[in-house]
Amino acid sequence: MDFEKHYGELTSDIRINGLIPDGNSMPINVIFLAKKFKKIIKETDYHIDSFMNACFEKSQDLKVGEVLKWELLDSGLQFDVYVIDTKKLFVKGKHFWVYAMGIIE
Repeated sequence: MDFEKHYGELTSDIRINGLIPDGNSMPINVIFLAKKFKKIIKETDYHIDSFMNACFEKSQDLKVGEVLKWELLDSGLQFDVYVIDTKKLFVKGKHFWVYAMGIIE
């Protein structure tokens, strides 16, 4: 499993409740999540088998437990995602806000 795969140059075509992320990983199987987050998913009413991370240079008004609409413009690809967790990270001299999202099947 390559955890470094991202949407790359298509990122500008992604919308998460209308917001454009600065980075978005490709979907990853939920088996790679930590036990803490698997428990959170199990306690929801949603069927979630995969997740992805989206990052922004500025904090967004996205809350843990919230369901959002994720879409890739002009591809017809869209689905609902469940916000599992959020963290502020410091990467290469910049702050990023990263949101882990479970893809609702």
